[in-house]
Amino acid sequence: MNRTNELVDFICQLSKKSIEYNAKVPIGNSWLVLTKESRNTSLEFITYEPVICIIIQGEKEIIASGEVVRAGVGQTLIITHDINVKARIQVSETDRPYLAIVIPIDVQKLRDIALEMSFREQERHNQSAISVGTTSSELEDAVLRYVRLLQRPQEMDILATSILREIYFRVLIDEGASMLRELLIADSHANKIHRAVTHIKSNYHSDLSIDELTKLVGMSTSSFHAHFRKITKTTPKKMQSDLRLMKVRERLRNSGETVSNLAYEVGYNSLAHLSKEYKAKFGRSPLRDRTRQQLGYTNAVGNDLTLRKTFF
Repeated sequence: MNRTNELVDFICQLSKKSIEYNAKVPIGNSWLVLTKESRNTSLEFITYEPVICIIIQGEKEIIASGEVVRAGVGQTLIITHDINVKARIQVSETDRPYLAIVIPIDVQKLRDIALEMSFREQERHNQSAISVGTTSSELEDAVLRYVRLLQRPQEMDILATSILREIYFRVLIDEGASMLRELLIADSHANKIHRAVTHIKSNYHSDLSIDELTKLVGMSTSSFHAHFRKITKTTPKKMQSDLRLMKVRERLRNSGETVSNLAYEVGYNSLAHLSKEYKAKFGRSPLRDRTRQQLGYTNAVGNDLTLRKTFF
C-alpha cells in the first residue's frame, strides 16, 4: 500500500477514535486539522492564517482578487500570510471524500531550520501568499508518521517536535516554497508585509494609518502598496474591512450579541455602515444571516455563502 492510500485509510478510520474532523487537534506543542468533506461545497469567504495544507484526496480551489489557484492529490498548498479569499472543495466521487491535513506555519521554527540550510535563488516576483508545491514521497512519509502520533500519546511527547521539524524541512526545499523561504529573511519584502498584516490583524477594530504601517515595516508608501497587493492580493484598507466583516459574521453565529453592539466593537461608526458592507460582501444583511443560522441552514445555494465553519 502506498503512502497516499495509508493516509486515506488512517484519516477515514480516525472517526472511530473520537478525533474531530475540521477542528484543531493538539499534537505535541502544535496543532493540526484533519479536513474531511464528502460533497462539493459552494464558494465561501474565508480568512486563512499561514498554514501548510497537504491534500490527500479531492481538490481545493482558492480565488483571490480574481486569480484562481487549484491544488489536488499529490500537491501541497502553502499559505504564507493571513489572507482573505473565496474557496471551495471539489469531490470527484461521492465515495472518495476530500481529505487534507493542515499544519500551521511557525515562522520562528522554520527560521531556525533555514539557518542550517543554504538557499541560492532569486526572488520570484510573481509569487504571492498562495503557492502550490509538490508533495514528495519523503514529505508524505513524514506526514503519515506525524498523524499516527495522534493514537500514540507516549510517542507524541517524544517525537512530535522532531517530525514536525522534518515536515518543515521537506516543505522548505520544494520549488513551490520560494515565498515561504523569502518570508524567513528578516528584511525581505515578504517578511515586512507579514509584519504589516500581523499589525492589521491585531488592530482591525482601530483606525488604520498607512503612514504608521510604512514606518513600522521600513518601506516607502509606493513600495509598500505594491508589495502588499502583490503578496496579499488586496489593499490594507480592504483587508481590515474584510477582517471586521468576518469577525461580525463569526460572532453572529456564536453569540447573542446585538448587531449594533457588534458594529461598534469591530470599529464601525454606525450600524448602517456595517449593514451596507456586510450585504455587499455576503449577499444578505447581518440580521438575515443570524436568522438563517437559527433556522439551521448548513449550506448555501448558488453564489451564497455556506454557514459552516471551515478550516481548509
